[in-house]
Parts: sequence; C-alpha cells; structure tokens
Amino acid sequence: MNVKTGIGLALLLLAPLASAQVYKCKGSSGETIYSQDPCGAGSEPMKLRSNRAASESAGEAANRAAVYRTTGMSDAAIAERNCLQGEQSRIYGPLESRTQAVNRQVAQLDRQLAAARSTPPDAGGTLPNATLESGIRAQISSLQQSLSSERVAADAQMSTARDRCASVRRDHEDRVQQQYAAPASNAY
Repeated sequence: MNVKTGIGLALLLLAPLASAQVYKCKGSSGETIYSQDPCGAGSEPMKLRSNRAASESAGEAANRAAVYRTTGMSDAAIAERNCLQGEQSRIYGPLESRTQAVNRQVAQLDRQLAAARSTPPDAGGTLPNATLESGIRAQISSLQQSLSSERVAADAQMSTARDRCASVRRDHEDRVQQQYAAPASNAY
C-alpha cells in the first residue's frame, strides 16, 4: 500500500466523523487514490456507509438492555452452578475417598470373619472363634457408623454451601436488575 492509498483509507475511516467528502480516483499509474478534492471534471463523491446508526431509538436501547440483562442473569446462573460444583467436589471428594477406604477395610474384615467361621474348633473350643467373630462385627459396625456420621456432616456442609451459592446468585441478579433498570437514555 502506498502512502497516498494509506492516507486515503484513513480519510475514508475518518470521513463519517469529519463529515467530509471523499473521492475515489485513478492515479497516473492506474492506482486507486482517495482524496478530499475532486479528481477531475466528472468526479462524484463516494457514498459512505456507517456500520452504526448515528442515534439509537428507545426500542433499540430497550432491546439491547434486555439482551444484556438476560446475559447477566445467565452469567449469575452459571456462576451458581460452578460454585455448587466446586463445593460438591470440596465436600464430597474426600468423603468418597474415605468411603472407598472404609469399603476396603470392611471387605478385609469380612474375609477375616469368613476365615474365623471356617476354622475348626481346636483345643480351645468355639469360644475363641465366637469372640473373634464378635470383635470383627463390632469393627465393621463402627466403621459403618463413622462413615454414616461423616456423610451426615458432609450433607450439612453442602446445604450451607447451597445457601451461600444461591445468595451470591441473588446478589448478582439484583446488581444486573439495577444496572439495566435505568432509563434507556442512560444506557450506552
């Protein structure tokens, strides 16, 4: 691009702002030249189009505000969903790991229980086997109760997290409503 063409394009872009006429001409070498002055006797100004209306009607402003409001409300809902997913991972992730560990321990204790039942009574009689089985059952029960208590605590934490995430969403929605409730003349 030569300097004249570059200047001509700059004039073209600035023309709507300056309300100047722009003429498209052919140079001596056949190149396109843009000028504020007519190039010859038959030169006519170019018709310039603006991509944006000079002024916005009240309906257009209301439509734009409605789109922004809807987008803001969607953003609030997405933020709440992300908040809940993060809290769910933070709260239930460790619980799920603990549940898997407890299930492995219970499976091991079940194997010990099965082995104790299949062991023939020896010189000590059946009392030692019964005591061993009772002890294993108590360990299994204790692990299951502990896990149940941890789940109840996690559910309570998640309930609190839901309330907090919902509150953040409501605050976001209120800000969006206030921002776009202004008269259309104040909108940009």
